[in-house]
Amino acid sequence: MKLSPLELEVLQYICAEETVTAPNVHAQICTKRDTAYSTIKTVFDRLEKKGAIFRKSRVGRTTLYAAKVTRDAVQASALQNFIRQVYPEDKTPLFNTLIRDTKLTESDIEYLKRLLSEKAND
Repeated sequence: MKLSPLELEVLQYICAEETVTAPNVHAQICTKRDTAYSTIKTVFDRLEKKGAIFRKSRVGRTTLYAAKVTRDAVQASALQNFIRQVYPEDKTPLFNTLIRDTKLTESDIEYLKRLLSEKAND
């Protein structure tokens, strides 16, 4: 699922809660940036069309939304999109940054070894 940066941000707020309303998410986003409510509502509509969220219930005139996707799936999708855009062909600079320029624990290193071993056996 391809998401715009604002769609991703809104979806992360939605995934963090059991149910949300567009006004509540708008209030949270407005603490970081000036965004019109109509923009957030449009994002909700787009996310619903993409199958990422659904209308769970109504309380009066307010619609409660819930995520159809997990936070892990959202993060994985965002990371895949980022990698495709920034490192379309050569992934070497990505690996250099992640492995050489990042402090890794022994546990991190063992985990990476297992992943690489599994990948080699695919």
